Amino acid sequence: MQEQIPPPFPSQGGLSLTKNTDISSEHIEPTPQFSQVHRFKFHGDAMEYFGIWIVNILLTIVTLSLYAPWAKVRRLRYFYGNTEFFRRRFDFTGIPKKILIGRLIALGIYGAISVVSQYSITATLIGFLVLYLAVPWLIRATLRFTARNSKYANSRFYFAGTTKEAYKVFLKCIGIYIISLGVFYPVLIWLYKRYCINNLYAGQLKFELQADWPDYMRAVYIPMFMFMGIMFVAGIFGGILGSLSSPEVFVVIIGLAYIVGGLFVFPLISARTFITTWNNTVIGNSKFATDCNQWRFAWIVGSNWVVKILSLGLMSAWAAIRIHRYKVDSLSLTLLDDPNQMMNLAQSDHSALAEEISDIFDIDVSL
Repeated sequence: MQEQIPPPFPSQGGLSLTKNTDISSEHIEPTPQFSQVHRFKFHGDAMEYFGIWIVNILLTIVTLSLYAPWAKVRRLRYFYGNTEFFRRRFDFTGIPKKILIGRLIALGIYGAISVVSQYSITATLIGFLVLYLAVPWLIRATLRFTARNSKYANSRFYFAGTTKEAYKVFLKCIGIYIISLGVFYPVLIWLYKRYCINNLYAGQLKFELQADWPDYMRAVYIPMFMFMGIMFVAGIFGGILGSLSSPEVFVVIIGLAYIVGGLFVFPLISARTFITTWNNTVIGNSKFATDCNQWRFAWIVGSNWVVKILSLGLMSAWAAIRIHRYKVDSLSLTLLDDPNQMMNLAQSDHSALAEEISDIFDIDVSL
């Protein structure tokens, strides 16, 4: 599996705000001075990150996974800290202890269900149902924690999504998937990304996903149709050769076509989803864009898989830097706001009470 690295800034939020401080209600007229494109830049190095990665792996093994939260924080700080925009860097301020608490809670629940499963099938089913129904809360808690501990320069992000909204999205996804028999799976991707991005703030600046669900249908199904075309051609070609020689030839050709197609179609779906998302995301009056090439992206992801397999995982650090660099360097933001005013808005103080409450309930439960 490809190591999951966050985007150049988290897909979650900054400081809380009230309705009357929403930047959308205080439109700032763009001026030629600020109406310009600024690019993101990643400064990470594969050899440098390899040292962090290998130490994280070894300490996680030695401590029986207890070091994993510290490993996660070190990894995120490296990727955030080496991402630059407008001469400023990102940062991750998460406390490993809170991540550990979240993981222990999740593992404790799983362990309890495993123990109960030895005595009662009914109790096991109920336990897994409860765990499954807790997924929206777990996702929301992780998004909120990650957002609150993510910074750009001196400003924090904030995730305003509620648990109630998370459950609404969750139930919609289940209903759409069941009714469409999985055909409308891309709509689930759209609903999830809309929940994450539309509840994201950098200070008082609100993010918004302007793409609609048909955009994600095209992003997913065009590569899928390409894959079916590859398999169709391979079937005809394999059938001809199989009839001329032996049936085994047909099986080999179909197998090779499936492997090659798989290495092509899934990375291409990821590329098109990435492009669809960032070409349709705005913050305040400013608009994101990516000049990512879907074929280049798919090549990087597919070849990363091959290299990691052939190296028995030792090239994972190199692969992670390679794809993250391409994603970040492809992104740009057309500023239609005064960047200094953006920073001032993003640095507004927030409630100390809210901070203390967040200290209690914000935990990272991602495994």
